[in-house]
Amino acid sequence: MYRFPLRHQITWCAVLALLVIIPNVHAATLYAVGGNAGPIGGQSGLYTVDQTAGNMTWVGSLGTPFNYDNTIYNGGIAYDPYTDRTYALGCDSSVTSALFLVNRTTAQITRIGYLGGSNPYSFCSGGLAFDIFTRKLYAVGDVGTPVQSSALVEIDPLTGAATIIGGNGTAFSGTGLSGLGCDPATGTLYANGYTNFDQHSALFVVDKATGFATKVGYHGLSLGRQMNYSGLAIDPTTNVMYGFGSTTASVNSLYQVDKATGVATLAGPQSPSIGVDGGLVFIGPDVLAVPTASPSGSTIAVRAWPSPARGQVSIAFTLPHATDATLAVYDLAGRRLATLVDSRLAVGAHETRWDGRGVTGRRVPGGVYFAALREGGKVIGRVSLLIEN
Repeated sequence: MYRFPLRHQITWCAVLALLVIIPNVHAATLYAVGGNAGPIGGQSGLYTVDQTAGNMTWVGSLGTPFNYDNTIYNGGIAYDPYTDRTYALGCDSSVTSALFLVNRTTAQITRIGYLGGSNPYSFCSGGLAFDIFTRKLYAVGDVGTPVQSSALVEIDPLTGAATIIGGNGTAFSGTGLSGLGCDPATGTLYANGYTNFDQHSALFVVDKATGFATKVGYHGLSLGRQMNYSGLAIDPTTNVMYGFGSTTASVNSLYQVDKATGVATLAGPQSPSIGVDGGLVFIGPDVLAVPTASPSGSTIAVRAWPSPARGQVSIAFTLPHATDATLAVYDLAGRRLATLVDSRLAVGAHETRWDGRGVTGRRVPGGVYFAALREGGKVIGRVSLLIEN
């Protein structure tokens, strides 16, 4: 570990380009959407979920004030904390994929627009996720060419129009991705689905630039529908990932999903309230909406350069007060690779360097990593690290 005064030669352009400030994290409510909704059977419904007990509380049927002929279920729900807007993906009476705005108090929905004028994408049961880092809305769904071949699209939240990013990267091998979730800590895009028509569900990481899907691992479930069509949600406070597994068309259970292996573990008892899989999202008006403050109320800026890096990476930050701080490097699965700082630091500028090596002493593969600065166990700053081999 090295600590030096902050270099004054860093240009303002470099600072602005490399600066990443973590949004604030407070308690959030887990919401779900799904079909076979009771107490009004046969309708798509909105629920709140107790992630400890697995119980769900009915909010209402997803429909317009005069028309409930809409289908919204599976993984198609997302939340934008910057605008406090909740979006859902589904179909209306024309059986055309559309983006909807959801009123969380009444469960009433307003159609924003169709994904494509000629309906080139079949996303009625697709996954939906909002990335807090890029502030973009992503979706996955079945493009149908060939059958059960998925694609990643970016959706315009103002019009609902979809722009295709790419296929699943598996050369039409029958990979089907439905549920989608974005990690608020890293921006990693996760999906549920299967490959080569293997009905054993698995967890995937989706490249937001290419649409390429990489399988992390199987969920390891022996259920009727498993998690092939379940949405994913990551608790911004605990960083735990959740998904639904359905034993029948009318019984679902809540599971915790290991981001590093894909293995799913039962989080609560079975709930007969929601069936046909279900979409999940954490929602709260203050979740990730403002810059993170330290326990003493200060906002910390963390910078890193060069980017991309082939050798050492310099990481710098300025503390407004003396404190016990930890700075560590993680991969996108949240595994700690290196601890750079773990000590009492004085007020002022600090700089350290990472040599690109993990806990084994070997250099990590090329890719995206991130460094997190903590004070009193609370993340107060973060910066992405792009490593080239």
